Amino acid sequence: MSVPSAPPSGRLEVLALVPARGGSKSIPRKNLRDLAGKPMIVHSIEHAKAALTITRVIVTTDDLEIADVARKAGAEVPFIRPADFAQDLSSDYEFVRHALEWLRDNESYVPDLAVQLRPTTPVRDVRLIDRAVEAIAARPEADSLRTAVTACFTPYKMWHLGPDGFLTPILSLEGVEEPWNQPRQILPAVYQQDGFIDIVRPATIFEQSSITGRNILPFFIDRESIDIDYEHELAEAAALLTKDR
Repeated sequence: MSVPSAPPSGRLEVLALVPARGGSKSIPRKNLRDLAGKPMIVHSIEHAKAALTITRVIVTTDDLEIADVARKAGAEVPFIRPADFAQDLSSDYEFVRHALEWLRDNESYVPDLAVQLRPTTPVRDVRLIDRAVEAIAARPEADSLRTAVTACFTPYKMWHLGPDGFLTPILSLEGVEEPWNQPRQILPAVYQQDGFIDIVRPATIFEQSSITGRNILPFFIDRESIDIDYEHELAEAAALLTKDR
């Protein structure tokens, strides 16, 4: 297998990884379900191919049918993901590291950045992919980038259930007595990651054994994206995709 030609001088080599395992308990064969006229995984492949900053698109899957659909949509599937990295509790770190190691060891290919585009987030503005890549490219000290939105609820008002059956606050706040009893407006702003776009430097994977590393650059988006886990969310996503046409 030949190694892809080098990008134009000064241009980053940016790999898009689209993860799609065959198993799914909430929606069987979820990544292949029809969504606005095409298999759900195809939307993320098309987003990656349309982004100006992406130089290569690879699907990592354990499923031969998904692999076939991905290739027909224009993505590469140079390997089949081992089943050990495609379980319900498998972490992103495991399959991203496997992909990067396979490409390094079999093709001598190591991108500057790896962008993860989940098929379960099929409603995306492609321009945000390019803006996110440009954002982390401008911050060489950043180990990774995560898209984030304002949290819908503050963790300063959240609790653990103790072994004695009583609530224990998750967080305290220096200088603020009982933050769980204070107005939300005086508590610090907090954000939640939404899985819309994740970007990591391969060095973060190989040298820190982490999918995020220590310096995580936020990329704020103005609305929470749809992450499809249940049947009714397929209809919601289809309506949004149809509206955008």
